[in-house]
Parts: sequence; structure tokens; C-alpha cells
Amino acid sequence: MARTASQPSPGTVGAERTAALPGPIEAAFTRIQEQMEAAAVGVFVAGADSLQFIARDQAAGAILDELWRHGRDGLLEQAAASDDGVIGTNRLRARTEGPVCAKMVAAVLRDRSETMYGLLVALRTTEQEKFGVRESQLLTDLAAQYGGLFAAPEAPASGLLSWTIFQAQVRKSELRSERAPGCILYGNVDQLHVLNKLAGLTAGDQAIAAAGEALQEEELPTGASVCHISGDRFAVYLPKATLSQARRLAEVLSKSVTERCANIGGLRTRLSISFGVAEVAPGDTQLTQSLSAAETACRAAKDRGRGRVEIYQDADESIVRRNDDVLIANRLRKALETERIGIVAQPLISLKGDGRVYHELLVRMVSDTGTFVSPAYFMSAATRYQLLIDLDRAMLIRVFDRLKAARAQLEGRDMRFSINLSGPTIGNPEFLEWLSASIGPNTVPGEWLQFEITETAAVANVAQTQSMIKRLRARGVEFALDDFGTGVSSFAYLKAFDVSMLKLDGSFTRDLLTDTRSESLVRGIAQLGQSMNIQTVAECVETESVRVRLGELGIDRAQGFLFGQPVPLESVLTP
Repeated sequence: MARTASQPSPGTVGAERTAALPGPIEAAFTRIQEQMEAAAVGVFVAGADSLQFIARDQAAGAILDELWRHGRDGLLEQAAASDDGVIGTNRLRARTEGPVCAKMVAAVLRDRSETMYGLLVALRTTEQEKFGVRESQLLTDLAAQYGGLFAAPEAPASGLLSWTIFQAQVRKSELRSERAPGCILYGNVDQLHVLNKLAGLTAGDQAIAAAGEALQEEELPTGASVCHISGDRFAVYLPKATLSQARRLAEVLSKSVTERCANIGGLRTRLSISFGVAEVAPGDTQLTQSLSAAETACRAAKDRGRGRVEIYQDADESIVRRNDDVLIANRLRKALETERIGIVAQPLISLKGDGRVYHELLVRMVSDTGTFVSPAYFMSAATRYQLLIDLDRAMLIRVFDRLKAARAQLEGRDMRFSINLSGPTIGNPEFLEWLSASIGPNTVPGEWLQFEITETAAVANVAQTQSMIKRLRARGVEFALDDFGTGVSSFAYLKAFDVSMLKLDGSFTRDLLTDTRSESLVRGIAQLGQSMNIQTVAECVETESVRVRLGELGIDRAQGFLFGQPVPLESVLTP
């Protein structure tokens, strides 16, 4: 069942047969599918408008097509940053809110000039064996064998240079240059998918052509080159240019593209193009490092509002964060696959002599050396690359296993363990079903648990959050509203969400003794909690004087380094 998927109608994602695959490509797909024992095999090309793939049935093809639509760019980023050009997971979700649906392994595809242009992706169903090291190596070999076959033709779009010719011209110019190196501009049309959805792929093609014409017709310095990489991606080379000069020209090009794309096919648009600027690195004959730096800066431009120009700078926190996130996401995926997830506990100390013991449980990634890694290191990557649901599930599985094993030690101790749930997790119906099935008298009693949710996560889906709270409270679970007081409607949501605890944001605690406004807010929240029979907890308590003042203001509990660093969960399970 070979096919090319190209914008299928809703409900039949990946199921419509459009254009048949060329004979050599279909034969290659068939051989790869057999050798990998895969349910589906496809090629993810950056900027491509359609997915080429082969699948043994409609369901497998739909999963691959959904992954291509919603995860392609992130997978390409991670594969480019990985040491061996291979990434994978045995708990694949086609979308953030979707269930585990398949297993995946992907290997980098390179053209004849050794430039990465896409990924060779293999899927197995949840019923099949996991992908391991052997399969990763096999797919790497197959990607090297067939890489040239899947590469897009070198005929340029809009009369612009192809990537191979562009590379050669830049290489020749840089070798001849006796002065400063040149600069690379990486341009990406913003939100082209919106135009494709509103007016069809033909309008998208017209926008790409218009952008290419604008870049080609703008007056450029002598020796400059313009390249259409693929899809909505372009590159411009400026010889002997400083970063400032390159930035100014990129701003001119950006304005020109916006004006040219103001009317596409009779439809008024707000299309723009974002540019990233980077110097050509010495010795980078294939432009691998230089283009990657410019692309990273371009993504930062998109993050900061689109239609912008950003220069690649090692000191730019946003750019450094994005680069780091790609690498960290790979490490986190591997940690999840190998179950290298640790749990630590921090007490919520009663300031009023309450006998019940609360501990907040915090997730840690276990490094290759066996040490715990703080969430501050990996949470940005987990959020950016849609790993929060997998992370929450892995943490809960570990916690539930430990609590069930310690049932005899926990009986009669009046302890409750508080666990954070992320926004994507709260909004996932399948996760709620799994969580409900995991809590009960014969598994983990609800009376042992409390879930912490932030106002931001809760208000993203009020109805779903209310349903979750109601359903789990019936099983004895309590809920806490975390980072209380920082949102614009914190007090209003107390009426919407049936919570038993308010956790004051640490910003109120840190300046409690020096800022009268913070003190007034803490006093007011304490009084509100008392009137509504809701416990209040102050976070980030680090000094005895702050602890005393919190007690005087009526706060029920305190949490922070004053009472000790987080410790492994096992140490609090034993009496």
C-alpha cells in the first residue's frame, strides 16, 4: 500500500491514496519495511508539502502521517543535534494530547553532497517488539544506502540556485577571500501552513514563488548568492559582510517579501519571513555549522514574534537555550526509555502542630553517572519537545510502584504525597483514565495522594480540570493550587476548582520581612484560606525569622531549605 499523503481530509488522515510512488522509491520502501519489520516506513523532508511512505495498513499510515504533520520539525532538530544521527522512542505519541500509539526509530538522510535533508522513519505498532540498538544501526545503514534516492531533485524553485550549486559558489568565494568572512542569511516564511489551510496548497506554492522572486529581484552586493533550500526555506550568502551589514540587508529582504506576499491568489495575507544571520565559520566548507547557526537564530526570530531578524550570538540566552534544549531532549528521551527517573521528597512542615505529614514529590533525571539532575536542567526541553506527559507518567509509575511496595510501612501513618501535574497532562483524557485506574484501595489509596496544579495549567481547560478534580476527589485524592497569587484571576478560580491547599508563590516569601505589600498579601491569603477551610503553604522558606513571621500571619505550613534539602523518596517511606 504505497502512497503519497498530501493534505488528506479530516478523519481520513493518511488514508487517501493520491499519487503513486515512483517505482525505485516504492521498491526501496518495501525492502526497508521488510528488513526493519516495520508497520510503516516514510521519509520526512524538511519543508516538503507531502509525505512519501508505505504502510501495511491504514492505521499505521495514519499514525506516520500525523507524526509528520505535527512532529517533523522537532524530530529533524533533534536528529541533527544527536551524535549518531539517530533518535527514537518506544512510547510514541502522534500528538501531545494523544495516547501511546506506536514505536519509532529515525535516522538522518543525507544527499550526495553529505548535506542532511531529512529523516528515514520506521514505525512499529504497540503490539510489536521494541526497537533496540540493532534496529537503530540497521536503519542507519539503510539511510546511508538509500539517501541519494530520496533526495529532492536539484532543480531550483523560482529560478534560484539549488543548494549544491549554492554551496559550491560560497565555498569558492570564501576560499578566494583574503579579508573578513561572509555571512549566511537563513530565511523561513512564517506560518505558511495557515495559508495552505485557508486557501489550499496552490496558494502556498504561489507564496513560496513570490518570496523567491522578492529575494532574487532585490539589489544585492556583488558576489551574493540566493538559494531555495526547499519548501519555504531560503538562504542568502553575502561575501565579505559584517553581521551588522548582513542584518540590515536581511531587514530589507524581509520587508520586500512581506510586500510581495500581501496578495496571493486574490487573498489578502499577512505573510512575513523571519531571518537568522550568522558568519561563515572558518573551514566550514559544507556550510553545516554556519547554516545551522543561522537557522537557530531564525527560530529565535520566530519565537520573538516572527517577521524579525536575529543574529546568531553565543551569548544570546534564547539561542543558547534552544540549542541546549535539542541536546537535552535527546538525553531525556533516553532517560525515559531506560527508566532513569528518580524521585525525591521535600516536607511541608506544619506551623500549627498538625499531625498529618505532607511531602511534595519532585522528579529528577538520573545521569549516566547515577547522580540526580534537577528539573531546571531539562524542563524547558520537556516543554518544547512535548515530553511532559511522558515525564509525568514515568514519575507516577515510579511513585505508585514505591508506595505499593511500602504499603505495610505506610499504613496508619497519616501521610500524603503531593505530586505536580503539567498542563498537557491535565488536558489529556487518556491520561486521566489511566490515572483513575491506578488509584484505589487495592492499588494506591487516594488518601495517600495530592496533586498540585498551577493556575495556568488549570485555566487552559477549565472543564477538563473540574472533571478530573471531581472524579479523583471521590477516590480520596486532594488537590492543591500551586504558585497561588501570581495569576490575574487567582481568587476567581478558587470558586471554580475544589482544592484543599493553596501554595503561595515563593516571591511573596523571599521579601516578606522587607516588603509590606508582600506581608499584606500573605496575611490576606491566610485569612481567605481559614474562611474557606483551605490550608495555606508558603514556599521557599529559608530562615527561621521568616518561618516565625509566617506562623504569626496565620499560614498553616511551610516548605523550603530551612527544613532540609529534598531527599530520596525511600528515606521517608521507612518509619
